[in-house]
Amino acid sequence: MNQSSWFSLEEVELQHQIIAANPPVIKERKLPEKLDMDQLLSQYKSIEINPNLIKFVVFESETTENSKQINFKSKIKLKCEERDLDGSLANKGTNNIQATKISMASSIPYIQGLRSAFLSMKEGDVAWFKLSNEQMYTEQEIASGITVQTLQKYFKIEILEVTQPEIPLDLTSLDNRLKQMELFKIEGNQFYEKQQYQSALLRYQRGLNFLEKWPKKFESNPVAIEAKRNSLLALSSNKAQCLIKLQDYKQAISVLEPLIGQMRNKQYEVKNYYRLISCFHETDEQVKADFYYRQVTHMCQLSQEEKQLFHTIKFKK
Repeated sequence: MNQSSWFSLEEVELQHQIIAANPPVIKERKLPEKLDMDQLLSQYKSIEINPNLIKFVVFESETTENSKQINFKSKIKLKCEERDLDGSLANKGTNNIQATKISMASSIPYIQGLRSAFLSMKEGDVAWFKLSNEQMYTEQEIASGITVQTLQKYFKIEILEVTQPEIPLDLTSLDNRLKQMELFKIEGNQFYEKQQYQSALLRYQRGLNFLEKWPKKFESNPVAIEAKRNSLLALSSNKAQCLIKLQDYKQAISVLEPLIGQMRNKQYEVKNYYRLISCFHETDEQVKADFYYRQVTHMCQLSQEEKQLFHTIKFKK
């Protein structure tokens, strides 16, 4: 059996930038095809988690942080080596064990023994586990009345990282609503910087959806009104830029044009005029492009550099 058929594994996130020239040479440690498991495990302290799940402690982290202890909601980055009862490597030809990510809250079935094994560990721990009988099946398989066979496996688990889900903000308070609005923008910006424009667009849209559900009790609060207005303009501006990167110019126009008048004297006013005019050029709407060109040059005090930019785009063919 292959471990990937038992529980949810996610690919490790790729680095945003990969150095193409002179890539580092990584020396891989080739795993032995077979191990004498009795001899290997005899040197480690054994703990019986239950009659069909034995833990052998290879290394125990000294961390005492509760956030690093695995629980039912944790997200884990780990390495997992799988061997048959005779010590043979389950995945033949594997030179090294790749790091993988799982969520303990995933609805994808886990082998019961692996879930119990994870719950006995924390960040930095390394341990072997011997699983047998019903511990080799998922809870769903057991509940379905499957005939339990005598199966045994060994798993070496190394916990590289443990993260816990953030506690949701109490959105009944204005301060927390303002923090949440800012988070949508920050997260969107992070995706944008990685050139993940679709993900950034979705994050900005979530922020706009959040604004649409603004509680009535804040409608008379001047601070809340101004914060909501500024967030609407900033998120819309960023959303439009993502749409431009995705070459959806008509949709970007539908976002920017209704709001351009509300951006008067904002730091991003000139930038959004440039975006709007550029989109009209891309959609061959020269009359509207000229209209907003006259408007921005009349209403805004442009720097010499900005004047040159608008002049360039006006006569762009």
